[in-house]
Amino acid sequence: MISVAAHKSTRAEAEHVAALLRAALVSAGVAEKDVQHIHAQVTASGRAYVELGSLRLSAAEKLLRALPLTPPSYPALPAEPFG
Repeated sequence: MISVAAHKSTRAEAEHVAALLRAALVSAGVAEKDVQHIHAQVTASGRAYVELGSLRLSAAEKLLRALPLTPPSYPALPAEPFG
């Protein structure tokens, strides 16, 4: 169990990150109604989480487009067929 002050501080930090995440998703084109459920959680032990929940498929696709993903590096395939 953590102190009330530590809980409040941790919750404020998690709420700030949740708000930043909601704002980033909205700026990526996700509708505000699709990000309203994103919220902060703090456990009794003081561990902070941002609960994302479920996203509609269109919102998840916008999230993927907004992430700076690089293509995975697959091993080169042999020139000759297997077998």
